[in-house]
Amino acid sequence: MGSLKRQIAKLPEEPGVYKFFDKNGKLIYVGKSVSIKKRAQSYFVGKDLGPKTNKLVQNITSIDYIKVFSEFEALLLESELIRENKPFYNVIAKDDKSPLYIKITSDEIPLIQTTRKEKPVRGIFLKGPFPNTKTTREILKMTRRIFPYCVHKNPGKPCLYVHLGLCPYPYRDGQTKQEYVSTIVKIKKLLSGKSKSLLRDLVHGMKDLSKLQKYEDAAAAKKQIENLQYLMTTYHTPREFMEQPTLVDDLTLTRLKDFQRALNLPKLPKRIECYDISNISGTDATGSMVVMTNGKIDKGEYRRFKIKFSSTPNDYEMMREVLARRIKNNWPKPDVMIIDGGRGQLNAVLSILNKYKYQTTVISLAKRLEEIYTSGKIRPISLPKESPARQLAQEIRDEAHRFAITYHRKLRSKAFIKT
Repeated sequence: MGSLKRQIAKLPEEPGVYKFFDKNGKLIYVGKSVSIKKRAQSYFVGKDLGPKTNKLVQNITSIDYIKVFSEFEALLLESELIRENKPFYNVIAKDDKSPLYIKITSDEIPLIQTTRKEKPVRGIFLKGPFPNTKTTREILKMTRRIFPYCVHKNPGKPCLYVHLGLCPYPYRDGQTKQEYVSTIVKIKKLLSGKSKSLLRDLVHGMKDLSKLQKYEDAAAAKKQIENLQYLMTTYHTPREFMEQPTLVDDLTLTRLKDFQRALNLPKLPKRIECYDISNISGTDATGSMVVMTNGKIDKGEYRRFKIKFSSTPNDYEMMREVLARRIKNNWPKPDVMIIDGGRGQLNAVLSILNKYKYQTTVISLAKRLEEIYTSGKIRPISLPKESPARQLAQEIRDEAHRFAITYHRKLRSKAFIKT
């Protein structure tokens, strides 16, 4: 038990898959969690966990893990490891039921369902098997938030999911049906791990809609892109993690080193902060501060600001207010501050930092061309799309935007309820 305690103490508090082995080095169980360490610890709390789990714990002699970037990756990786290795305690947990799959039918209007039949049928898309019903539902739930789909065959009237925005009701007319069939293609790509090509398709589609002045459809496509980016972060397939278990740490270090080189920093940045402002006509304006620690999103360090400046919409003044309030708090000092915006936002922040004699590296990232503005150069830094440094900056910038707009919507909702 002493050896297991030492192994658990070294486990990361990050999303991923944990693997339990017996005394013969045989893999006996695979699980996933948003915190590998916390989940693994829960097996050794001294409580009665039920006959099967108690027996599992008695047979554990060593623990291994694979870190991933997102919960979605953890779900797919767990399923793939179970499918390939068939660990004993994962298999008996099924209660002798056959494996569970996600099925997309070959009907004129394809339906998304679950099935326990493994035998492939021509035209029917099968993904799996998945370890249990809960995992399957979680995958489908995440998928449906991005791409609403249908589960009922030609209902007489729209069901509850249509009213909740989770089903496009493809039986309405020919155009709706055509759009739905296109959505099914995207869902197949997502479930097959082809998210990078899917993201490219969505971006091209959004641009085409804008050119055609279909702005409402373009806005819907943009929302899908944002949801997909948030879900996938930097997506990698289960096979990539299985072939390179240290993939998360390797890629994180690569991005940090490239970020250090691109900005000519004296050392690898341990703490990176990013700021964004969200407001509509200056009302219920909010600011966000998100943090990366050692190259990874650190939600425990996030902060949000209800902006007091409200005389007129002024992003510069709002950003100055947020930074002034941040500096007055005794939070850990960042190695780099990233500001969402261009040269104007950067200068606004530099004026506040100079006022309080607060020294750190500050850059701004402009959305239109994704150029990086710095205080030491007149011309912005333009990095290629595949640059790890640019991807790191974009990831934390997008997360700051998501965090700010979520808080902004919450405040607007409260204000609406009060009226």
